Amino acid sequence: MNYGIFQWINDLAGRYPVLDKGMIFITDSVPYVVIVFMLFLWFTSNKEKRTEKQYTAIYIVFTCLLGLGLNALIHAVYFHPRPFITYNVHQLVPHANDSSFVSDHSVLVFAIAWALLLRKDSWKYPVLIWAILVGISRIYVGVHYPADVIGGALLSLGASFVIIKFSNKLEPVVQVLFNIYNKLTKHIPFLAKFGSKNLSQGN
Repeated sequence: MNYGIFQWINDLAGRYPVLDKGMIFITDSVPYVVIVFMLFLWFTSNKEKRTEKQYTAIYIVFTCLLGLGLNALIHAVYFHPRPFITYNVHQLVPHANDSSFVSDHSVLVFAIAWALLLRKDSWKYPVLIWAILVGISRIYVGVHYPADVIGGALLSLGASFVIIKFSNKLEPVVQVLFNIYNKLTKHIPFLAKFGSKNLSQGN
């Protein structure tokens, strides 16, 4: 079933040039979209919600670190060959011959999506749709199976729950990060206005 679904999606590759370019763009743009979105959250122009958004950004970073760390452990103890190693597939992007399960891209994008959902952020649904599209794109371009993407989504879901559940325990770390940021930027007018004035608001 895993390969069957992969084959159904990947077989579309190479047939529609516009769709190919779109999927390649989605899958290759992930790091840049993540950086831009995190900056957008941190430097939101909405003063009333700024600290809340900054808390969300920090929780997203924690979730990503936890999810990617757990995935590194999975890769260290379990190797599953990528589709293009085992089968003749339509591979649209280059990739190393490392373990396929779990997808790092999926861990990253779904970590953001789940954190936004659990924080009830206004961007939760658009980002969730984007995360799903990224997951599909990884299958489409021939570098991951559906199980890799689903595994990444579930791993990130668990990581998100842990981070949000124990957010009170993380509060001292968050305060240190806010204090460091405020000290570094208090002499930079542009950045100083984005400091957190009420550090307990977002918790």
